[in-house]
Amino acid sequence: MEQTVTQQLWIYIDEGDSLQGRTVASRIVDTLRAAGAPGVTVFRGAGGYGTHGVFHSDLLVDIPSRLPLVITCIDRSDRLQRLLPKLSELVQEGLIVLSPVQVVKVARRTGSALPAHLRVADVMNHDVISVTSETSVGELVRLLLERGLRAMPVVDAERRVIGIVTDADLLQRGVSQLPLHLQQLLPGAERAAHLAAVAARPERAADVMTPNPTTIPATASLTQAALLMTEHDHKRLPVVDEAGRLVGMLSRSDLLQTVANTFASSSEVLPGSILTTAKTVGEVMIRDVPTVTPETPLAETLDRILSTPRRRVVVVDQNRRVVGIISDGDILRRAARPVAPGLLQRFAVWIGGGARPPELELALKNLTAAAVMTSPVLTVNPDTPIISAVELMIERRIKRLPVVDEEGRLVGMVGRAALLGALLGSGGEGGQERE
Repeated sequence: MEQTVTQQLWIYIDEGDSLQGRTVASRIVDTLRAAGAPGVTVFRGAGGYGTHGVFHSDLLVDIPSRLPLVITCIDRSDRLQRLLPKLSELVQEGLIVLSPVQVVKVARRTGSALPAHLRVADVMNHDVISVTSETSVGELVRLLLERGLRAMPVVDAERRVIGIVTDADLLQRGVSQLPLHLQQLLPGAERAAHLAAVAARPERAADVMTPNPTTIPATASLTQAALLMTEHDHKRLPVVDEAGRLVGMLSRSDLLQTVANTFASSSEVLPGSILTTAKTVGEVMIRDVPTVTPETPLAETLDRILSTPRRRVVVVDQNRRVVGIISDGDILRRAARPVAPGLLQRFAVWIGGGARPPELELALKNLTAAAVMTSPVLTVNPDTPIISAVELMIERRIKRLPVVDEEGRLVGMVGRAALLGALLGSGGEGGQERE
């Protein structure tokens, strides 16, 4: 593999240099950070002089202090070369130098793997919609389905967050018999019928919301946000400004995506770097994984799926080697094909945990787990680094990975919550696996 060419950037300026009301140093740092530079250091000199020949020092009290600043970073050569025109515009008086470097090793500080320089506002979803307490549940569910969302913040007239409505709220309060992710899998006619039934209900958002939800300030660190999520078992948080007004939404996926992007960038820049905080998958995986065989009848398979909050089972052969995986959505997508259209919604309700219609059980009696499973399956090993599992989940947009030994036999499963907990340096085996 061709090794990445790295260079060290050195910028020498005066601490008093400013441009449009801001110091040049702060503008340079912001430019490098926005471009993805893995780290920037600013040194303030004790003394020195430039081309003008005037010596400045903090050791001489009779000379006004305009000390030299040195800004430096190590990055890929191609990225630094692209930044040179912009940096040259900022440095109207000073010196810019690029020098070749050989990176031998990089070890990161033990603790959170989340980038310390980023705030919640840097990674949150800014395109956030909300409802008021008077919004009908029919309109609320319609917005959730159209946007592919799992939660909706409720705000007052000043856009202060007063509640949140989640998929669980709708199910627990009897507004819907079907989880949102299954509603989205229904064909158009069945989905419209289900939505019409919800629209006929009298409840408003205030009747079904969870009041006073956990929120996170836009200025909070990503580590603070991740701690809140793991502590309260939340998958997403409303983001608020200093007045408590809604300005965005932050999801667990946003945090993991940031970690994956940051680590990938650093690995490209600094070959051979290590993440000292990363644990292995084997340390955080759960070991009690529901399984079926390819020959397991579909009705029994569904019973196993409904018995676990993770809503999926792993399909194994007689030697416990992983051959497939099945979620509740897989059953609805694949087993519903022989079902008459009029019974499809009842079938979906069954999968959602409702009553089992006898006629549907009869119609599906000849189907087995093999007919609906996803195969082949992406897996990891117990010694797979946490960051590698994160990257795989983000790249393939999956929530859980079976963990197998060197013979492909199932030994556990790991999900996003456990990985996020590990990146924070918290949680033991399965400690955060509650998705």
